[in-house]
Amino acid sequence: MWGDFIDALRNQLGNQMVAGAVALGLVGILAASFRKLPGFLWSQFSRTLVVTASLDSRNDLFAAFVAWLDDQRFGQRSRWFTVVQAQPAVAEEDDGRDAPKLQYSPAPGFHVFWYRGRLMWMHREIAMNLQVVETIRLGALFASRATMEALLEGVIHHAGERRANRLSLHTVDRWGEQWHLSDTKPRRSLDSVVLDAGVAKRLHDDIHEFFDRREWYNRMGIPWRRGYLLYGPPGTGKTSVAYALAGELRLKLCTLSLTNPKLNDHNLADLLQRTPPRSLILIEDIDAFFSARQKLDARIEVSFSGLLNALDGVGAQEGRIVVLTTNHREQLDDALIRPGRIDMEVELSRATPCQLEGLLRRFYPTANEAIRPLVRDYPNQAMSPAQIQQILIEADSLSEADTALRTAWTLRAIGALPAVSASPSAKPEPSQPLQSRAA
Repeated sequence: MWGDFIDALRNQLGNQMVAGAVALGLVGILAASFRKLPGFLWSQFSRTLVVTASLDSRNDLFAAFVAWLDDQRFGQRSRWFTVVQAQPAVAEEDDGRDAPKLQYSPAPGFHVFWYRGRLMWMHREIAMNLQVVETIRLGALFASRATMEALLEGVIHHAGERRANRLSLHTVDRWGEQWHLSDTKPRRSLDSVVLDAGVAKRLHDDIHEFFDRREWYNRMGIPWRRGYLLYGPPGTGKTSVAYALAGELRLKLCTLSLTNPKLNDHNLADLLQRTPPRSLILIEDIDAFFSARQKLDARIEVSFSGLLNALDGVGAQEGRIVVLTTNHREQLDDALIRPGRIDMEVELSRATPCQLEGLLRRFYPTANEAIRPLVRDYPNQAMSPAQIQQILIEADSLSEADTALRTAWTLRAIGALPAVSASPSAKPEPSQPLQSRAA
């Protein structure tokens, strides 16, 4: 069979027209190859002289680089630039200007500049497809890769200095695929949240012990993860405690909503495996996820088994802290809050006399004599800390706050003021101690 094929091929090549066509084709292939050869050789040669780095707007490094450009001399002097509105400053840093701060950087196109005595250039372009992606390509002549890496490390250091003493808040992008830095907020300590006696200390000691015992976890073969459940009526400080814990330990705060229609089992697991280093993952109102599942909401693609596997499956990330919050602990599945997934439960109830005193002393630090009778007469758990704080904010003096607080808890006692819990007629439950479960 093979011999027949060879004989047929020889017969065809013996035909002058076929042989000419084959020769012409080979000449065309060689010509095309030689035409591309100069470009290929130039590409290889340029790579020996030029180092190039590429970054795009889907990564947090891009925003950090644009902010870095805004502080560089060549970025400030560029006569072809783009303008965006910078992140608004926090209230404590208000400089008295009503107009937002503007951020300038070289516009899309080709730019040449000198950086530390070295010739560099930047090509910035925007591509619009399913999403808008902006790309920057940096090039440096007669430079090594280490030089470019040092520049980018300087960009990261510059971004870190800008966010010093601030809490980095990460959220899921619009596609539900990755984390991105959405905001920074002033750090706050756990002491800034007025909790019932002993609660703050128990949380503080537990979370510090967790980070100090990494080697012990490894030696014992226990996954180095920690889970907390904060539960109680609205306005009792669950979210504030999570923010304060992240600020206390200088962690990044990653917030996640399981009712996000962009999430499914796959990208939920992927997100929890790729959280930024030293992060606290906050999943708020976990009961809303169970309510949506019971109503068969078609927009919710995360399954319960997918959630459990993401939290502590084989691929679950080590060294992370997960904080779940809920207004209705009784609606949670026991499999979610079993030991190993939730290591400590903390009930945050309506304000106790101890919390009322802490809030009053924060607003009126020197009014000891006036505070004592107000704390003594306060019915335990009559109001939430958020309600008390709102009254103190609106009051011009302690005497006015005294009147407003007494009126509020009197109305609560006779049922004329709506309760904090989901049921308007619900009565305050007796205070329960902090509950802890060992891993």
